[in-house]
Amino acid sequence: MEHQRGIYHFQPEKNWMNDPNGPVVIDGKLHLFYQHNPFGAVWGNMTWGHAVFTDLVQWKHLPFALNPDMPYDKDGVFSGCCVMKDGLPHILYTGVSPEVQCLAIGDEKGEKFTKYEGNPVIVREEGEMLNGFRDPFVWQDGEKYYMIVGSGEKGKRGFAFVYESKDLKHFTRVGEFCSKESDTLDMWECPNLFRFGDGNATLLVSWNNAVHALDGKLDGAKFSAGEYRPFDLGDSFYAPNTLVLEDGRIVNFGWMRETVPGREQYGWQGMMTIPREIVRYGDGAVGAKPVKEIGLLRKEKLVEKKDFTLRSGENALKGVSSQHCELLIEFETGSQGELILELDKNKATGEKAVISYDGFSDTVTCDTEKCGGKGKCGGYVAGRGLTKLRIFLDGSGLEIFVNDRETLTTRLYPTSAESSGMRLYAEGGVRVKRLQVYEMNGGLQEE
Repeated sequence: MEHQRGIYHFQPEKNWMNDPNGPVVIDGKLHLFYQHNPFGAVWGNMTWGHAVFTDLVQWKHLPFALNPDMPYDKDGVFSGCCVMKDGLPHILYTGVSPEVQCLAIGDEKGEKFTKYEGNPVIVREEGEMLNGFRDPFVWQDGEKYYMIVGSGEKGKRGFAFVYESKDLKHFTRVGEFCSKESDTLDMWECPNLFRFGDGNATLLVSWNNAVHALDGKLDGAKFSAGEYRPFDLGDSFYAPNTLVLEDGRIVNFGWMRETVPGREQYGWQGMMTIPREIVRYGDGAVGAKPVKEIGLLRKEKLVEKKDFTLRSGENALKGVSSQHCELLIEFETGSQGELILELDKNKATGEKAVISYDGFSDTVTCDTEKCGGKGKCGGYVAGRGLTKLRIFLDGSGLEIFVNDRETLTTRLYPTSAESSGMRLYAEGGVRVKRLQVYEMNGGLQEE
């Protein structure tokens, strides 16, 4: 099933991968770490894999950054973050078992990391009954560093502790950063915070195979938030991790988890999303769009059409095929119009994945059941009249961006490399302003 591997979405060469960890810019280059099992295609032996990007979309693999080789992390080097201090990268991560927060300091190039001799730097307070205590995320505000750590009380609530430090070695618990009562969202994994400079912020938390956003106000070490909202409409996006680039852009990566069982038989599981730029809009909404650098991977332009009307029974992509491409569709959505795109289409086997945009209900959906996936996912998106879809298909990975705002991430598993056809049509008539399809180059740089 080599045709199901991505070529421009980051993946290790083999075995298991999950959460992105500690993205950071060192000497002008992006370093991305990730949860990895060096010994198999199932979860276990959690190690920090490591890659370096000359830009945001092309990478080289590097030796592992952290291994579970100390008494405080012998059962796993779990997720965390990386921040720069005194010109050196400082990794904060969760060691297991029990769950404690630890520090490792890298060299100037970010190629070798040494665990702090005073680890762990944070332990649970005695007597606390917690559903978890992991996945630190750190930011700097003036001379202080703040760290939030995901936690929860089983069947009651999810929350995050907050700590402060001046040296990243000695931390003081300030209290609870934010809390929400819920009998199901009772643990906050991988908390990540977007700060917008005017006191507004968005907190992402992951649990039960979904990412939830909380929008609110940040006041020092306290965050006052509204209600949960979904941060992705699909079934494969989890545990995103965030950095702020030197040009001020907020960018995050997410783990595209497998959506069906049994994938370990192929020798690998998991891939990373393309990097997403976080955007706050004039109405206060916070969403995501592909980073502009993704255009560097465009190869051959397979299609370009402008100003035409789609109708039932037609196919604006007749004769076009690809399993590693980007599609751009800009169209006007009338109240009765529905735009329908079929990918990985194979007439002989009946395989296909179906993406639809319903102008009446302003919903985007994707159904992967006939292409080996989990089935249907999607939801409401804010209608715009003129709607833009950017769709990234890469082997078994599929990402959909709606108006550079909402996202839908899912997986599909075509059984054959011949399952690569496309069909674009409409029910009720849809006016298309622009249609483009690009074949994509791979992101792995040759040595």
